[in-house]
Amino acid sequence: MVLFFRSSPIHPPVIYSHNGLVLGLALNMEYMLSLNFTNSSPDSYNEEEYDNGIERWRQTLVITCFSITFLLGTVGNGLVIWIAGFRMKKTVNSFWFLNLSIADFSFCLFLPLHILDWAMDGHWPLGQVICKVMFTSLFLNMSVSIFFLMAISVDRCTSVLCPVWSKNHRSVKLARNISVIIWLSCLALSSPYVAFYDVEHYADNNITYCTVTYAAWDNTTFFDYQTWFLRHKAMYITRFISMFLIPFSVILVCYGLIAFWIRRSSKHLGSSRTFKIIVTVVLCFFSCWFLYHLWPLLELMEVDMNWPFDIIMYDLGHCLAYFNCCLNPMIYVFAGREFKRSLRKSIPFLLESTFRERGEPLETQDDTVGTELMTYHA
Repeated sequence: MVLFFRSSPIHPPVIYSHNGLVLGLALNMEYMLSLNFTNSSPDSYNEEEYDNGIERWRQTLVITCFSITFLLGTVGNGLVIWIAGFRMKKTVNSFWFLNLSIADFSFCLFLPLHILDWAMDGHWPLGQVICKVMFTSLFLNMSVSIFFLMAISVDRCTSVLCPVWSKNHRSVKLARNISVIIWLSCLALSSPYVAFYDVEHYADNNITYCTVTYAAWDNTTFFDYQTWFLRHKAMYITRFISMFLIPFSVILVCYGLIAFWIRRSSKHLGSSRTFKIIVTVVLCFFSCWFLYHLWPLLELMEVDMNWPFDIIMYDLGHCLAYFNCCLNPMIYVFAGREFKRSLRKSIPFLLESTFRERGEPLETQDDTVGTELMTYHA
């Protein structure tokens, strides 16, 4: 008896039997039979019989987290799209955040389907096409969001460290070209999901799953585990490098250089608002994405993760990563330069003040850097 079957745009689903035994990772029935598992608990899962009440608790917690993310993300990012796309003059800043919010907003729009997957215990009633579209779109918009965060950090760094070059070359046209490259690159990264995600029906419990089926892509009835594992490993490594290692390194270096520049310009870096923004940027990105990518790495390294630690890490990693998409408008408002002295003014005004370009009147040089940094979140 299968109690739950979870999938995600990054991690393949994990199948648990009634006694907590991990049966497999998004495998088809041929492979699951070839493993010759029994109902006896292995050494790594020698705890008491799997408690269905815990699964219901997990289900409620994850659905609640995803629902909050959906509500905050659609409202917040929708507001940013309205301000940056229709209320403001087209600038480099507004263009970055328009694309970033479009990606986050699109991600949130597909969350109800993911919530449905959890609410129905993994059963997928919507067919093959929507299965492929949902997970491909989730991964596409997730990767686009991360790439734009990286692009914004590079833009902030060049604006602060190379103001002359930035003034001569920084333009909406350049930002538009970079945006096209980002969308096309992320589309290429997400294209394997079109091939690898599929629906599988299990007659024993009459449930249809939307899951990663690397072997089904070959259109064969024989399951080649070696091929499956190589593709599985290649996907994980590619995603870790492209969606965490490179972006986090770029963000860390860019804001590290900005902090160093500010330190040379000011003797009060530790107490400055700009430094706090830098720390927030780096910590937020790391906090939202590290655990999300740590889980598959530990799996590939065959690290023994005892139940229920593994599922706690899995669920928490997903909740934090998904919540990342609704942090943009929240940080725009609460980190905005005008927020504390403009509580009576509208949220659109606060967002618009946050997106101000460098050339507009500012109070101090340090505040200029801080204002530019505020337009980025991790």
